[in-house]
Amino acid sequence: MNESDEPRRVVGLRYDPDEGLPQVILKGAGPLAEELLRERTRRHGPAVVRNDALLDALYRLPLDSAIGPELFQAVAALLAHVFAVEGKMREERR
Repeated sequence: MNESDEPRRVVGLRYDPDEGLPQVILKGAGPLAEELLRERTRRHGPAVVRNDALLDALYRLPLDSAIGPELFQAVAALLAHVFAVEGKMREERR
């Protein structure tokens, strides 16, 4: 099976500094993943980050579980990127 034959997968994270570590709050594959991406784009714009290694690691975690120490650095970089993009989008709307 090559990469184009594999179903698309998505993972959603929630992070609130007052609540501790980032948590996996959403997972989907195949048609569900496609629908989740369309809905996310419709509501918030195309702020999707693609990182296959991180996706694989996060997808293995149960829903509502916090990330482990082995993912701290990668998730911190991801969140920094997302927060920067969201900040830039807010400034452009002003």
